[in-house]
Amino acid sequence: MAEKLQNETILVNGYAYPSIAPETLDAWLPSLTFLSAFSYGFTEDGQIIDLQDENLRLPAREAGVQSLLVLTPLDRQGVFNNQLVKALLENIPAQEQLIENLLQIVRVKGFFGVDFDFEFVYAENRDAYTDLVRRARERLNAAGYLVTVALAPKTSADQPGLLYQGHDYGGMGQAANFALLMTYEWGYT
Repeated sequence: MAEKLQNETILVNGYAYPSIAPETLDAWLPSLTFLSAFSYGFTEDGQIIDLQDENLRLPAREAGVQSLLVLTPLDRQGVFNNQLVKALLENIPAQEQLIENLLQIVRVKGFFGVDFDFEFVYAENRDAYTDLVRRARERLNAAGYLVTVALAPKTSADQPGLLYQGHDYGGMGQAANFALLMTYEWGYT
């Protein structure tokens, strides 16, 4: 897992929806280290909302690219829901169920690991989010899997705003194997 990547100087991650055109995927795969299947959701009680992503994982495997399961707070309707994040982060048994379910899915589907992509985490849930990622890393690393976290780009630790206050850069740097900075967030007008 992470040890395999220590000799790499540049790691390249690409997020893809299952709806990606096959020719676009084929064109990008040779440039990638990871292909992140966007996106699995979850429920308040820690169940995973599955993603039909065989058309991503299988070509990636054939190209020697490692697939990551991206976990975002999408509800059963496929809608981003930050109340779902709050409910999960305030329920330790649901978090344990979520981690166990993630472990099962990465085993069954052959993922290299999990990328946590929780945006708009409330400031009061910041430490709980960091702790969830840490516990997931401990469990998944022990089984040979990687844990990454996608973080909103910040210019300071105390930057105000819902997109930023729930992400503890220092804590997440210790909690996850790798952090991916979502600098594309700076590209919106």
